[in-house]
Amino acid sequence: MMNKLMILMMKIYFVIASNCPSIKLQTNPPVNLTEYAKHTWYIQQQQINGYQPESDLYCVTATYKFANNYKVTFFNGTVLSVYNYANHLKINGNHTNNNTVLCARQINSSSPEKLLVAPCFLPNIFGGPYWIVYAGPDPSNYQYAIVSGGQPTLRINNNTCTTKLTGVINTGLWIFSRNRTLDYNTTTFLRNILRKRGISTDKLLNVSQHGCNYTGSFIK
Repeated sequence: MMNKLMILMMKIYFVIASNCPSIKLQTNPPVNLTEYAKHTWYIQQQQINGYQPESDLYCVTATYKFANNYKVTFFNGTVLSVYNYANHLKINGNHTNNNTVLCARQINSSSPEKLLVAPCFLPNIFGGPYWIVYAGPDPSNYQYAIVSGGQPTLRINNNTCTTKLTGVINTGLWIFSRNRTLDYNTTTFLRNILRKRGISTDKLLNVSQHGCNYTGSFIK
């Protein structure tokens, strides 16, 4: 109960402080976490954040797995283990995967679109929001997705806001694809969804995926 109350208070604070409207997430139909975690995601575009500068936007992937072997302190709900990967400075450069497995926690069973992510040994109070803005084309076949690091608090212009570009909480914005590359029309479609929901695309950067061999990554 305390964790839920703190998350609600943080959300209210950020919305009031930034005057950014609450964003619409993937709720109808609800997110199918089993399908979401079925295969690796290849990041096509993303913002920088406090733990991933522009120099690390090469061959970026994210893979999820229901975490039967990972336990989160003081939490008995659904947990997905998170395996992130990227190359530094160039395609197939040094990878930034330090073998640290994160844990994504489904805090509310009725809100699978809202996860909380942190190193598995940390309790939920130290987690950062990981919100699924959109996943499609349907819950039995996810080919692309949009993820926001919580409620945007950084106003870009009169119509849009985005998440912070620094720090590790309430930061990050990503466009995911099951394929290593995403065609122009689909990318445009997803960027339009962001703008329609009041989320700025101005800070999104392209992620290089051509020629990547993903050495040392967990791919499924």
